[in-house]
Amino acid sequence: MASRVLALTVVCFLVIVASTQVRGYIWPKQNTYSTRWDKVNIDDILDSTRLLQYYFKCLMGTGPCPPDGQELKRVLPEALETACAKCTKSQMEGAAKVIRFLRENRQDEWDQLCGKYDPDGKYRQKYIEPSPDNNTA
Repeated sequence: MASRVLALTVVCFLVIVASTQVRGYIWPKQNTYSTRWDKVNIDDILDSTRLLQYYFKCLMGTGPCPPDGQELKRVLPEALETACAKCTKSQMEGAAKVIRFLRENRQDEWDQLCGKYDPDGKYRQKYIEPSPDNNTA
C-alpha cells in the first residue's frame, strides 16, 4: 500500500507525459486529477529510453517540459502529500508500475527524483519503507 502511493505519483508523471499517444479526451471526474492520459500504455514509455529520459529531465527541471509534464510537476507535491487522494485507480496502478520499474532498473534516476520531490525521505518512509512496529513475521 505504501509503495502504491509513491508509485502512483510517478505513474501520474508517466501518464501525463505520454499524452501524444492518447486518442480523444476523457472528462475528469470531480475531485480527481485529469483522466486525459489514463489510457496511455505505460510499458511503451518504460521501454523507450528516449521518452523516459525526456520526461525525467522535465521533472528534474533540467530539460524542456511539455504541457503535460508541467501539469505533473504541478500536482506531484500534492499527490505525495495526500497519498494520491485525487488519483484514479488507473493512475494508482500506473504509479505502482513506474515506481517498481525505476527502483529495479533505474536506481540512479529513482534516487534523483526522490532527492527532488522527497528530500527529507518522509514519503519514502511513509509509503515504501516498512514501519519498525510492523512485524509481519
